[in-house]
Amino acid sequence: MNRIITALQQHALHQPQKLAFVGHDAQQKPASLNYSQLLDEVKQTAQQLQQWQVKCIALRAENSLDWVVMDLAAMWSHIVMVPVPTFFTHEQVAHLLKAAEVDLCVGDWPELGEPIAPLGRFSAWQYQSDKSGRVLPDTQKITFTSGSTGTPKGVCLSEQNLERVSVAIAEQMNAQVELHLVMLPLSTLLENITGIYVPLLLGVTSTVLFGEQVGLSGSSQFSPVCFAQALSQYSPSSLVLTPALLIALIHVVKQAPILAQSLQWVAVGGASVAAELIHSARALGIPAYEGYGLSECASVVSMNTPQNDQPGSCGKPLNHLQIKLADDGELWVRGNRALGYIGEPFSDDWLATGDLATLDAEGFLSIVGRKKNLIITPFGRNIAPEWIESHAQVWMPECRVVVVGDDEAGLTAVIDRPLPELEQRVRKLNCSLPDYAQIQHLLLVSQPNVWQTWLTANGRPKRALIEQTQRQYRMGVIAPDSGWQRLSFPLSSSLLLGE
Repeated sequence: MNRIITALQQHALHQPQKLAFVGHDAQQKPASLNYSQLLDEVKQTAQQLQQWQVKCIALRAENSLDWVVMDLAAMWSHIVMVPVPTFFTHEQVAHLLKAAEVDLCVGDWPELGEPIAPLGRFSAWQYQSDKSGRVLPDTQKITFTSGSTGTPKGVCLSEQNLERVSVAIAEQMNAQVELHLVMLPLSTLLENITGIYVPLLLGVTSTVLFGEQVGLSGSSQFSPVCFAQALSQYSPSSLVLTPALLIALIHVVKQAPILAQSLQWVAVGGASVAAELIHSARALGIPAYEGYGLSECASVVSMNTPQNDQPGSCGKPLNHLQIKLADDGELWVRGNRALGYIGEPFSDDWLATGDLATLDAEGFLSIVGRKKNLIITPFGRNIAPEWIESHAQVWMPECRVVVVGDDEAGLTAVIDRPLPELEQRVRKLNCSLPDYAQIQHLLLVSQPNVWQTWLTANGRPKRALIEQTQRQYRMGVIAPDSGWQRLSFPLSSSLLLGE
């Protein structure tokens, strides 16, 4: 057994009545599991899976205590677990089921007809898929991301991958956490690890609620009121947030400062975070710490901690990892790489992340942006759009900002909604940036249907499509629309002179 399962067994033996997980079950009823109950449910579910001779489970369901039990039962039984994001499209799900060679679907699968049997508080369906043998040996979990094209790519992770990163995070957090509140979908690898495995290793309680109960609906809808209510009711000591959720937390704490009092650790990841945003959070009593990771390294690679902290950076690498920078600035990681993609085993110890980074003399890592997204300006400057977008969070937190490049027009920020004092905000943003990285044009596109075509299922921008569309709009190929507006900002003299 790995250390995660061993920790569950030890807690059930030595502190059986302590609450392991609280929240709601799959039927949205209030529920709780102490360590003794959790172990019993995991063993019972694992036994049923073994009797059915299941090889690979696809779990599609909202966050719940039953999600936790199913995940741990698969790990106990050495069965491949495939968490399915609830926002994946029908086409993405079909691709996932085929690629992962799934033979049991658990949770919410109305398109499959009548289930074969109940499985705990879930329903289960048999699924016939071609067994091509592309799932890599020793795989315990396959995590799918929609990617920039929208086609999910499955990353194969072993028990050892999951154990190593979970233990490393637990060692960094130590005894600073008493109650974790799960904010992200458990189908997200980061929350799967920090919401289930790390609390088990630390012997602390984790609160698992349906997404709507913490304010989340789908992949991008959010209710600050529900978020604030969850914080007030459960008083968590730790959260894992995206930058957008950190902005939301700052907003609710400004309205109700008492909501920050219980917080001891707020990890922020998933996209670049401006140092100003971290400072703003801490000024309100929110202990925000940025980290960095990717699925191919089993999630977390580096993180800031109270002992090693530099706002604006992603912190230092976890103890089990080594990092280096290639000549072009790309980050390479060694130590806990995934087994590979489905049908594509990794062969090199060093993993090229595709991210451009810097590393300072003290060992703090900073991510500049994606190598493939690099913009070359008309004046020969290389700019990562994610860097500018992270600064834009400070001045335009209410909206989505996507920065694209144009050989003739320079940098354009595309935003999804009108804002008060918009021009002043952009000018303030530009004052925080070097002249070669300043926004020269602003394109307001306030039509939700357009943005639906511009974003992947998990909300990442399709940059090439957005850049092409804004260029066509500027050239008049796309007719002006009432929901579109373009503003321009004068270049500084030094940029015009190429200085």
